[in-house]
Amino acid sequence: MHPEIERQMAAQRVEELRRAGAVARLRSATPRAFREAEVVIRLARPQDALAVEALAVLDEVESPQSRVLVAEVDGQIRAALPLDTKHAFADPFRRTADLVALLEARAQQMESERNGHHGWAWRSVAALRRLV
Repeated sequence: MHPEIERQMAAQRVEELRRAGAVARLRSATPRAFREAEVVIRLARPQDALAVEALAVLDEVESPQSRVLVAEVDGQIRAALPLDTKHAFADPFRRTADLVALLEARAQQMESERNGHHGWAWRSVAALRRLV
């Protein structure tokens, strides 16, 4: 091979490696993959209506007309549970089975509290620990 062609090929390869190194440094600088996500289970607020409706459309279910419990991960609503039907819906493109289980456990706990039964509360903590 001609020395000039070899030199150009080597220069191209060095540039590719530099770019790949820069991309790798950028990826390693984001600690998101290594930190735990913040999960919040709460009642939906009026300002959540659009996000809940978008989630229902994404999961191809009817938009809920009652109070809704939501599971929020890092500030994004990923799963919801209407309190009247108890049929959860969630983002079908993410792992949400644990979120749905948390929503169901919280709904059951709220129902128990409403009915005056507080004996179940200690069991819910153990159930939630098994999910994590």
